[in-house]
Amino acid sequence: MKISQRILYFLFGVMLTLGLFFIVGTGPSSPQAGRYQISTCLKREWVYVYVIDTATGVVKFVDEKNENKPFDEIKSSR
Repeated sequence: MKISQRILYFLFGVMLTLGLFFIVGTGPSSPQAGRYQISTCLKREWVYVYVIDTATGVVKFVDEKNENKPFDEIKSSR
């Protein structure tokens, strides 16, 4: 009986550890993670949004015209 109880506790510990790994989201990270940063500026009633590509250094201004476009289709602010 004592051995089966140890096995039960061991399995419970394994399940708890695996559950924590899944909750935390450990695993291979995407190479795109952290690539883009967003900066906002509020002037009067307008919100200006700048998206910065940290890999290339390109800064793009996002407004109502290009709000739903992919990043590659937005013109650079340079």
